[in-house]
Amino acid sequence: MRVTFSWLRQYVTIRETPAMIADRLTRAGLEVSRLEHIHPSLDRIVTARITSVAPHPTAGRLSVCTVAAGGQDYTVVCGAGNIREGDLVPLALPGARPPALQGPIEATDIHGILSEGALCSEYELGLSSEHSGVMILPAGTEVGLPLHLALPLEDHVLDIEVTPNRPDCLSVIGIAREIAALTRETLRYPSVVLLEDEEQAGSAASVEIEDPGGCHRYVARLIKGLSVCQSPFSLRRTLHLVGIRPINIVVDITNYVMWEYGQPLHAFDLDRLAGRRIVVRRARRGERLVTLDGVERPLCEEDLVICDGSGPVALAGVMGGKHTEITDKTTSVLLESAFFDPRSIRATAKRLGLATEASYRFEREVDVEGALRAADRAAEMMKKLAGGRVLKGAIDIRARRPEPRTIRVHLGRLNRLLGTAVGKEEAADLLGRLEMGVKVGEEAGAAVMDVTPPSFRPDIRLEVDVAEEVARLFHYDRIPAVMPSVPAAVPSLEQARRLESRIRHLLVQAGFHETIHYSFVSLKHLSALSLGEQSEAEAGRAVKLLNPLSEEHAYLRTSLIGGLIETTAKNVRRMNTDLRLFEIGKVFHPRPGERLPEVRRKVAAVMTGRRYPEHWSLPRDHVDFFDIKGVVETLLSALGYDMNCTVPHEGVSFLYPGCLAEIAVHETPLGVLGKVHPGVLGAFEIDRDVYAFEIDIATLEACLPRERRYRPFSRYPPIQRDLSLIVDGSVPFSRIFEKMRALADSRVTSIHLFDVYRGKPVPEGKMSMAFRITYQDHSRTLTDEEVNRLQENYIQSLLPALGAQLRDA
Repeated sequence: MRVTFSWLRQYVTIRETPAMIADRLTRAGLEVSRLEHIHPSLDRIVTARITSVAPHPTAGRLSVCTVAAGGQDYTVVCGAGNIREGDLVPLALPGARPPALQGPIEATDIHGILSEGALCSEYELGLSSEHSGVMILPAGTEVGLPLHLALPLEDHVLDIEVTPNRPDCLSVIGIAREIAALTRETLRYPSVVLLEDEEQAGSAASVEIEDPGGCHRYVARLIKGLSVCQSPFSLRRTLHLVGIRPINIVVDITNYVMWEYGQPLHAFDLDRLAGRRIVVRRARRGERLVTLDGVERPLCEEDLVICDGSGPVALAGVMGGKHTEITDKTTSVLLESAFFDPRSIRATAKRLGLATEASYRFEREVDVEGALRAADRAAEMMKKLAGGRVLKGAIDIRARRPEPRTIRVHLGRLNRLLGTAVGKEEAADLLGRLEMGVKVGEEAGAAVMDVTPPSFRPDIRLEVDVAEEVARLFHYDRIPAVMPSVPAAVPSLEQARRLESRIRHLLVQAGFHETIHYSFVSLKHLSALSLGEQSEAEAGRAVKLLNPLSEEHAYLRTSLIGGLIETTAKNVRRMNTDLRLFEIGKVFHPRPGERLPEVRRKVAAVMTGRRYPEHWSLPRDHVDFFDIKGVVETLLSALGYDMNCTVPHEGVSFLYPGCLAEIAVHETPLGVLGKVHPGVLGAFEIDRDVYAFEIDIATLEACLPRERRYRPFSRYPPIQRDLSLIVDGSVPFSRIFEKMRALADSRVTSIHLFDVYRGKPVPEGKMSMAFRITYQDHSRTLTDEEVNRLQENYIQSLLPALGAQLRDA
């Protein structure tokens, strides 16, 4: 938001320098990112009067002017066509260096006539973008003065970074209001004295709001009999300094008032509005509009448009239409000042990629109560500067009225929040400077304030918002700096985070490297994990994003394995083939009938390559199923779990059916582990075996032992016995092991499988399993006889339970 220092001074008395004001605004939350000193270099450029104009005797397009300045006459050859005898103009004398010209002005012979200077345009002087002719100075300008003394050209421009919650400061009056509050000065609003014509505005045009949700208020002022001409220099100069290109008197006034009040305005050529009516509605299917920039834009049914009797003539709050724009032939104007729904304006501007100063303000919410004030101000300026007559009465249609907002503020809570000791009178005074209504009272013996924010402050909605305003005007540097009171205790993490941290630490200890992947995946990614058959996305088992960044990120992942395999593929292509990777993150599954998916946190890991680091003394074995199984067993054991693995009843698409297992704790399934399916590896162009596991962290946490008790070691020696059984080869080891644990005596401290054998003399379909069983007592040393008796009893109960038999030596 650019604003000139001289413009601010029209509304508030400023006794400080521009630099001091910039510092005050920055400290109050309105950062002045740049303070620019405007001081045009206009040495040897003076004001002059043209006393005669005659055609050049040999160059028909040139004129020979006699110019009087400082009691001396100068002859100047000029090519501009807008000069007349008696005009007051800037004269650049020999030696002058106009900013936009290269080199100094010199006395030059032009087709036989000596030109003793140059008559300059505003553009050549660096005062505006106007370059169509010589600058004509205001009537009454004293002749012979240096131009920078005759005109108020020196100024300062403040470039202010206005935060999105402060739409009131997207105006000169809004900034002036802040300065007035900070410096305890009085804000002066523009004095609008509007002399209206006898003709009624309501009889010359009509306004209808068909979409009250998109347009809460629409004000129309009608001006007839005006002349569209160039704006006065002072108006064009002001617009130029704040970055707006002057166009013509009508458009310049709407831009000037928008900058002044923060209320965007739009002027329609009344005679070109079909039926002289305005209808505010949503666009209809197939409608199109040629906007002021000459681009034909297709409209969608969500766009709010301004229509006349035949169709759209403007994109509401964004840009007007070409058909009803103001031209040199315009004599009657319908001036629009409205309140449009911020969300609707932002959606249209973003869809069309059409950001304007008007849409920028409407998106942040303008003052609904300021629409009529801005329309009256612009109408008054048009009457004064363009010679129009303002029709009586404004057409003011209100579709919605804002609900009054009163905020109860507890003074004690406000001071505790800010760390201050502001009294109720001081707080009321500070808020009153911002034009807030304040009613001081008491509640349960404590001071309270009922604060009513003005309509131009939509950001003030909560008690903390009021507290912020008090802090800004109280001055942040007056708030004492106090070190926070921090208890001398280690902050505790929730159990889920502690569990994740422990898992991460254990996997890193096991030689794994953590990776992080996007939660968004492609349809190709999901199809690869489902072996090219009907993918999870196509089967409705994956969530599709409504507004994806790209097709490569159109779905939410259902497993962490895919990202790990993609990273494995990238490393393999770069000859990094010994990998141990893991990730802890979220996966997403759709819930039937629910808008949002189910979110689960999981841990997954992959292994591939050599089992041991490359070294001459180590074997060159590669990892296999038992390596990944061992990692999971070690991980769960360190967490306090006893794991068992079973073959799952239903296969997992990305794991090989003959080499996978379900991970379970106390019969509760946690996840899966196994060898990645060769079809999946082929889809990712991996030419070696990869093993993986995935565990659901929430389920793992639910199985976590609630308490862990210390069990002392026995001081007495253990005794071991070996047991060799012949069992059915189709029975999973986990089932055998669980049964052996369940039938074991309390003095059995460990059961260890140390050998498995198939082949002769073991019968076909059977296998031999050799276990080492350890017996130990905590109160005494067991004798061989006692251990033999325990072993015999154990065998007698175990054989029928397992359907097993003893193997002969």
